[in-house]
Amino acid sequence: MNQRNNPLFWSFGVGTWYGVNLRISWLMPAVLLWMLFEFQWKLGSALFIVMFISVLFHEIGHILAACATDGSGDEILMWPFGGLAFVETTSPRAQRLTAAAGPLVNLLLCGLFLPAVLVSDSLPGVLHPLRVPFANEDFGLKLVSDVQVLMFWFNWVCLLINLVPAFPLDGGQIVRSWLTARMGTGIGTEVAIRIGMVAAALVAVAGWVFFKNVTLVGIGFTVALLAVIEHFQLQASESYDDSFMGYDFSQGYTSLEKSETTKPERRAGLWQRWLQRRRAEKHRRLAEQEQATEQQLDAILQKVHEHGLSSLTSSENRLLKRASNRYKSKDTGPE
Repeated sequence: MNQRNNPLFWSFGVGTWYGVNLRISWLMPAVLLWMLFEFQWKLGSALFIVMFISVLFHEIGHILAACATDGSGDEILMWPFGGLAFVETTSPRAQRLTAAAGPLVNLLLCGLFLPAVLVSDSLPGVLHPLRVPFANEDFGLKLVSDVQVLMFWFNWVCLLINLVPAFPLDGGQIVRSWLTARMGTGIGTEVAIRIGMVAAALVAVAGWVFFKNVTLVGIGFTVALLAVIEHFQLQASESYDDSFMGYDFSQGYTSLEKSETTKPERRAGLWQRWLQRRRAEKHRRLAEQEQATEQQLDAILQKVHEHGLSSLTSSENRLLKRASNRYKSKDTGPE
């Protein structure tokens, strides 16, 4: 089945920047309509824009971290349940850094907009993650200041959510990476899923008992359900995979790199088949890029042999350095 026939994956591209393709789910307009209906139109539209920008920066953080650790990332999909950055990482340490980069971006944005919050006298109310600022008052009387307060609040909420050690959130991804590096992929993933179930259940119980908040209960229930699905999928396939159902619903990043030691699996579901097609296409493009890079390196090495290192241009020096670092990381192996 072509993934374009599955409504869950319908999206449209809005452009490619620096090699990263940005796509938007067709469900995003429904989110905008809900926000306009739930809040006054000015607050709803501003909240949607704030959400979009914040999630986009969160995902860019994942991609930058992956690239900085000799990995790669070439696509961001904006979903109603959060962004999805398609990345490949080279080691457990790189996975942890890539996962942590998203919440770090949210923390930096909170710091950026903190002065506006202090001036607006919004503290401590703006720290309440379940209470949308301006929901019960006029929004836009001081538009620039109000938008900055919204930016602080939304990024604060994203930071708190992704610190929960529940797989597949960023916190859960970090825990899983740490566990799999020490216990192996199978046991580490299973333990991470169980930790996620407990954490999600605690969130749901706290939302019901202490806060009487349906949204918090829903978040906990959803994360717990995803963890249960992953658990049964692993049991059914009798093998373990380095990605959540082949796809990361959370926060933002998913490793597209499969373990080479996994046993043969049963027929993959829609999620896995969709990702397998994406991965095959991406590996084809990477192979073509690798071949072109090798040809460039051959020409550069020939130039060095004939004229010396001083004859190289700045771009040739950068390419030679990147290639040297890549081969060096292959020799040292994953951490």
